[in-house]
Amino acid sequence: MVRKDNQSKAQASVKWLRLLVILSVAVPLFIYLVFGAVGYVDAREEAELRVSRSLRVAHEHASKVMAASEALQDRVLAMVSGRSPQELRIHAADLHAALLARVKDQPQIQSIWIIDSEGKPIASSRFAQLPVFEVSDRDYFQFHRLRPPGQRYISAPLVTRTTKEKIVDISIGYEDHNGHFGGVINVSLLSAYFQDFYSDLVADEPGLAVNLFREDGAIYTRWPLVGSAPERLAPDSPVMQRLFKGEASAQMRGISSVDRQDRIIAYRKVGAYPLYVGTGMNLTSLRNEVLRQLGALFALGALPVAALFFAARMALRNARTALSTTESLEKEIATRRRAEEALLQAQKLEALGRLTGGVAHDFNNALMVISNNLHLLKRTVPDVGTKQIDSMARAVKSATNLTRQLLAFSRRQPLVAEHVVLQDKLPPTKDLIAPVLGSQIQLEVQVDPATAPVVLDLAELELALLNLSINARDAMPQGGSLVIRARNASESEAGQGMPAMVLIEVTDTGSGIPPELLSKVFEPFFTTKAVGEGTGLGLSQVYGMCQRVGGRAEIASTPGTGTRIRLLFPGAGPQAAREDAAGPAPALAPLGKSLLVVEDNDEVAASLVPILESLGCRVTRVDRAAKARTLLEEGARPDLVLSDVVMPGEIDGVGLARHIRQTWPAQKLLLMTGYAEQLDHIHQMGFDVLPKPCTPQMLHVAIARITQ
Repeated sequence: MVRKDNQSKAQASVKWLRLLVILSVAVPLFIYLVFGAVGYVDAREEAELRVSRSLRVAHEHASKVMAASEALQDRVLAMVSGRSPQELRIHAADLHAALLARVKDQPQIQSIWIIDSEGKPIASSRFAQLPVFEVSDRDYFQFHRLRPPGQRYISAPLVTRTTKEKIVDISIGYEDHNGHFGGVINVSLLSAYFQDFYSDLVADEPGLAVNLFREDGAIYTRWPLVGSAPERLAPDSPVMQRLFKGEASAQMRGISSVDRQDRIIAYRKVGAYPLYVGTGMNLTSLRNEVLRQLGALFALGALPVAALFFAARMALRNARTALSTTESLEKEIATRRRAEEALLQAQKLEALGRLTGGVAHDFNNALMVISNNLHLLKRTVPDVGTKQIDSMARAVKSATNLTRQLLAFSRRQPLVAEHVVLQDKLPPTKDLIAPVLGSQIQLEVQVDPATAPVVLDLAELELALLNLSINARDAMPQGGSLVIRARNASESEAGQGMPAMVLIEVTDTGSGIPPELLSKVFEPFFTTKAVGEGTGLGLSQVYGMCQRVGGRAEIASTPGTGTRIRLLFPGAGPQAAREDAAGPAPALAPLGKSLLVVEDNDEVAASLVPILESLGCRVTRVDRAAKARTLLEEGARPDLVLSDVVMPGEIDGVGLARHIRQTWPAQKLLLMTGYAEQLDHIHQMGFDVLPKPCTPQMLHVAIARITQ
């Protein structure tokens, strides 16, 4: 029977190997074709990006040149407006000097001309001795003579009558001393300047072309140069067709009317001028480049494909003998992969645990500062802000519980569940949630007196309600209402055959959630908020909390109306009454001890020292373990050395404790830390240690016990 099974496997292997012979040719051919298609698409997208990028550069350059020319023309206009032709001609030499100074370091400007009302030159930046000519026949002169002054005109491509240079002429009319048409101010821009810039722009962009043209299609300049190129864009060209439709900018594919090449073309208007910058990428050169790449790939791949084909043919003859080897190899690979995945997962959890522990340590320091200062404030001014101080104290307690959850996670410890009577514990959460919601959102907390107790981690429940409240607040930017209700769930709500359940329902009047997203909201890291506004972990924490205690979470939402989230927990029986530990703490007897406090965090120290002094202690504080060691070596012997564990410097708190134990065995010492993983380790070394944050009562008990 076994032999038959092996034989069938061998036959199956032979069939697969025959298929492999076919695939050894078909698959590379398919990959080759896919690579060609993908390569062309990628090259096309890259070409579009290059065209767009080059257009932005050329457009910005043209805009700056036009803006600078316009500003220069305005300054010249201010020089000549309101002056008579005779006065201007008398000061022609001064005007020439002024114009010459203004075109200095302006390589784009060919010349500036001041023309009188008859079209004859008055002054120029180019010539001190003016040549004799007349421009009354120029289109720009005719334009300004028939219109009020102040309007600018961009000429068609011109060739100067003096230097025979190709220019772009920007002109504006001005008034004489009588308020009549006085003439024209011309700023002539060199077409060659734009041409040089465009040649530099496309130097590293094979197949790219850049041009500058007027809205009627007249081309001022283009690079690269094309022999016997037309002087203007054809009316049926892709660009002119778009311009006729009134589009100031566009990107398209079409046949260029200049060089008749298939191109990706883009253009954009320069400011408010009838001037456009265009760029185009030659698709023929693009296709040729892709074909060259495919040819190189084929040359490199032909030999390996042939080798693969013959190897597959040889494998057909060895299939039966190789079958057992292949199976054993596959098993080994699978085993190794599982081991590697398990190791990787363990490393991820270890790194996450360390990170969580570190964050919780820093948070514990902050909580200790807040807790100690609240204690000092309540002790110093007992009757001021009692309600607010109590609310802050509850918030600190909630944050402390949350931090200890994080530390429990970093030490792989479970959360601590307790018997919670919602009638007592749920209403106080209003003071914790209300500040988060703000004044525009009305908060209501209702608990049915008949609601059964539940067994869960109270801090985790508070965190869940806080997460839901934050989500509701973000869904109600214009205000609204949030209602938290607790009651016993009905049989239909609990589910058929399920035990008695307790329902906590959170309802808001926000924007709601689209139906297609409801199935994803409990997934970790899923969020509809913008980047930086949410982590996507709030609802997953709520869902996980319900699952851990044997309950479940449900959500229902209507866009534009609001969202309702139901948390169902197994109900618990009543618990025997116990004496309430709440109320004012008993007065602590003065300790009368001298303490050396070693704490590098100034804020923690600023709150810890007054607490210790209120317990009747004389306190000396230093911020480094090395300073404490120096004081002890100089002869200072306090009743107790109280040191933090994690500190900068050559030695930390544990190093200081070891030095004290070796040098002064009788010296009493106590360590504090916010790192959970350090607690057991420090205990194993024989040192007393307190977790952060710790209450004044905890400090009093620990100091009294150690120094007695």
